[in-house]
Amino acid sequence: MSGIFTYKLMEKWPAKKHLFLSLFLLFNGLSTKLLCQSDTYFALPPLYEWQAGDHDIHLYVSTSAPSANVWIYNSDTSYSQTLTVSSNAVGVVTFTTPVAGLSSTYGARELTWTNQKRSKDALFVESSSPVTVTERIVEPYNQEIITAKGRNALGTEFYVASQTLINTTVTGNYTGFHGMHYISVVAIEDSTEVLFEASGTNLFDNGQDTVAFTLNAGESWVSTMEDNDVLLGTRVTSTKPIAVTAGGNHLLNASAVHADAGIDQVTPIEHLGTKHVVLRGMANYPNDYFMYIAIADSTTITVDGVTILTNGNAGSKGTYSMVGNSSAPGKPFVIESTKPIYIFQVTTGTTNNAPEQGMAQIPHVDCTGSNSIRYNRASGLATSVLVTIPTAAVSLLNYNGAALSTFAGITVQASTYDPTWSGVYISPNTLSNNFTLDCIIPFHVGVLAGSGSSTGLYGYISGFDDDLKLLDPVYAQPVDDIPLGALCATPIPLTFGFLTCVDSITVISSTLLTGTGVIVDTNNRDTLLHAIIDPTYTGPVKVKVVVQDDRGDVDSIYYDFDYFGSDYEPILLDSASVCSTQPLVLEIENAGPGLSYLWSNGDTTESTTAYDPGWLWVTVDLGDCQFTDSIYLVSGSLFEPPYRDTAYCDSLFVDFSDPILNTLYWTTLDTTSTELWLDSTAVYPYVATDVSGCVSEDSLSFRLIPEPYIDEGFGCPNYTLTAVGYTAFIAMELGDVTYSSPQIDTLFPFAGSHNLTLIALDSCNNLDTITRVLEVDCLDNMLMYVPTAFSPNGDGVNDTYCISSSLPTRTTYAIFDRWGNELFSGRADECWDPISLGQEVFTSTLSMRTFTRLPSNELHMDEFTIHVLL
Repeated sequence: MSGIFTYKLMEKWPAKKHLFLSLFLLFNGLSTKLLCQSDTYFALPPLYEWQAGDHDIHLYVSTSAPSANVWIYNSDTSYSQTLTVSSNAVGVVTFTTPVAGLSSTYGARELTWTNQKRSKDALFVESSSPVTVTERIVEPYNQEIITAKGRNALGTEFYVASQTLINTTVTGNYTGFHGMHYISVVAIEDSTEVLFEASGTNLFDNGQDTVAFTLNAGESWVSTMEDNDVLLGTRVTSTKPIAVTAGGNHLLNASAVHADAGIDQVTPIEHLGTKHVVLRGMANYPNDYFMYIAIADSTTITVDGVTILTNGNAGSKGTYSMVGNSSAPGKPFVIESTKPIYIFQVTTGTTNNAPEQGMAQIPHVDCTGSNSIRYNRASGLATSVLVTIPTAAVSLLNYNGAALSTFAGITVQASTYDPTWSGVYISPNTLSNNFTLDCIIPFHVGVLAGSGSSTGLYGYISGFDDDLKLLDPVYAQPVDDIPLGALCATPIPLTFGFLTCVDSITVISSTLLTGTGVIVDTNNRDTLLHAIIDPTYTGPVKVKVVVQDDRGDVDSIYYDFDYFGSDYEPILLDSASVCSTQPLVLEIENAGPGLSYLWSNGDTTESTTAYDPGWLWVTVDLGDCQFTDSIYLVSGSLFEPPYRDTAYCDSLFVDFSDPILNTLYWTTLDTTSTELWLDSTAVYPYVATDVSGCVSEDSLSFRLIPEPYIDEGFGCPNYTLTAVGYTAFIAMELGDVTYSSPQIDTLFPFAGSHNLTLIALDSCNNLDTITRVLEVDCLDNMLMYVPTAFSPNGDGVNDTYCISSSLPTRTTYAIFDRWGNELFSGRADECWDPISLGQEVFTSTLSMRTFTRLPSNELHMDEFTIHVLL
């Protein structure tokens, strides 16, 4: 969101009463969604049928909310239907089959049942979110649109109208199709007394100028006029709120055989105003006209500045035909009055000599209108739209999401009397089957439809609501509750928008219903308050604000949010147990919309599942502040390992047997044995399952402690031989010499191999004798002993011939007779035993050669003479 601004519509609406719309709009083009004709409750009196047949009624339901659950039922709920409508479509419910006992569809009244109480034929609509509801009479003839006014239709005083230029009884071939001027009402409460009072010399079909009756909740009543008598100026009063629908059906004019007329639901007198803008439709003069009714004495009315009623009394009425071109609809006529009045317009969506028309009540423009409209074309009819809008807002008006200038077939006419008002006409060739209109400045919409000389209709589908309405400060929709999500900073601003017919409002009360803190309102004439919440409090907060405008209308609004104080802990537990087969689900305390989460295991939801012991933590981000908490998870296994990290100086026997243990599996050893010998340093992982089925993974780290050994110090040829890795030193031997000190300094003058022995106690207090050979290989000299004679005569003395070399593994020798035959060859540490080899040796002289591979890799050779003595 790139920015927010406050928008007031005062200069845009040139009227004695001003629309004061204080609201927040988004720069990114989000339009407000003020459908003032929308509501969550509607009462629809029955529509009186005509003599040519039953009424087929289509009920259209639309919403600006993402979705709305709608319940439609009749007076005694013998009919009940639910549907869900969304913001991108119009829902349709049809009533086409007469119901047994009614002789009509639900929502209609059969001809013979006038001046009677009925308890089944009225319709009611309830919705979970605000919706717009219209009725369409669908007939080959006499089609019409009736706009349901919601709670704005409920009242105790009304004036009604029906056509005045098309009003006579049908004659000739159509004698049976009498023109019916009628009033239909439905009561909301029991014991509601109702009175109809005809105007002038007009009479009801009971022959009287009044009709009086009493209704209980849900009961309806229809009265018709005498033939050729009209309703204009008829007064309807009641002791309790009722809904009223009135008009005429199948009427005749002097220049045609027959023509239909118009019907609409009527608002009570408290929703009237002093300025109206009427757009001329498509009827030929004089049949494009409006009717007016004064509701108070001393009322003066002008049209485009020309007076048509001077100091009229309550009930004064009249008809005004609008001049103009029927082929160029949309011309504005500005009607101004000194006191509130009714205006009913009669027009059509077809141009022909036999008017086929409709009628609609026109709302005043002082502080009414809609910001968004979705509707359908009248199927089978040429359908067009008239839009009444401030001239300055024409460029802001979008049709099907795009500016008007991008479409052909759309014309704009500004009033020549008051150029601040314009009429927009969208032709049938341009109007789509399902269409939308939206603008940040309220506007009004009338729907025209017709088909040659068959039928014509007119319905006004935008807002009549002029009460004080408190609005969501972002979306500018009338709301009862503003959810603020999750908050942690204080003070917290509480703002609202409002729609009213007067300039100012007063906050008359503000109450903290839930939570700990105070509400501060430094200026009760503006739309800003602050909630100061105790920073040590964490939990839900609910605030109620009551507002009154300068006309006395009152509305209230609630603010709901979850407050997170400084003591807030996302995780209540400090520790818990867990195992892989019995995981633990951890949930954030006071989780809700507007919060984001990051667990140490990577989860980003308000809960996570833990499988393994160890630390787990989470960060809860509210935007303005963050909270981090942690929990330590211990193993939930009943099995307690008997060994952990272990070091031993020899192989170790381990026994994991335990009655708590069900199974044990060593993963690297691939065995399930509970008894093992460990003889090498390693980490031995295992999986243990206890008797309750809890699986835990652990490991045994075993280190084999080295046996004592002799360190060579700096090395060849000057060795510092040191015994290490023992718990008790006993002796060290170098060759044939024994030393009692654990350290020997020695210098070897020649290359050779020397036996080293260490006798000591190891770390397990075992007596160890460690023997090794010290190779002195850094010198290129050696020491060698070569005997010159031996006597292999079998006497056990000097029978074998052996040499000695300081490099025994690097020295070999070979003995030859005097003819050069080899008698023996071997290493220096091997002896020649002729007797054991079965060789017969005589007294003689033998030759011998020695071969030594010195440390420098040089081969050294010597020759010697050996004497054999027997």
